[in-house]
Amino acid sequence: MGILSKVFGGRKRVEPYGLWSDDAAQLAALEARGGDPTAPRESEFFLSFTSEPRIRSAADELRAMHLAYEIVEPSHDIPEWMLFLRAYRTPLVPDFLRATVDLCERLADKHGGDYEGWAGLLTDAEKDL
Repeated sequence: MGILSKVFGGRKRVEPYGLWSDDAAQLAALEARGGDPTAPRESEFFLSFTSEPRIRSAADELRAMHLAYEIVEPSHDIPEWMLFLRAYRTPLVPDFLRATVDLCERLADKHGGDYEGWAGLLTDAEKDL
């Protein structure tokens, strides 16, 4: 995610899903909370942009791919425009998480934004554990 890790190659893909090591650690934390990454769930991916034209360009690409997203305008003390990419009833693994993180990173790079990370929400059954 960070520019220095991209420049100096500090990020590594790890198995079994080919995730970046930081994403694999976050997935492991979800599992430690009782989450099953193969279960259909809601997930969110976060991107930030410094201008409306940049975020609108990224959103146009998501719209063309028929993906669900939300744009949040700057407010209060937050100067960035935020783009939330959302998925519903989709298992994180084996492929979705890796492919969506890669998509978000490409969009951020192409449109001058930053990919901020992701969150996998617990299912109702997992919350009851």
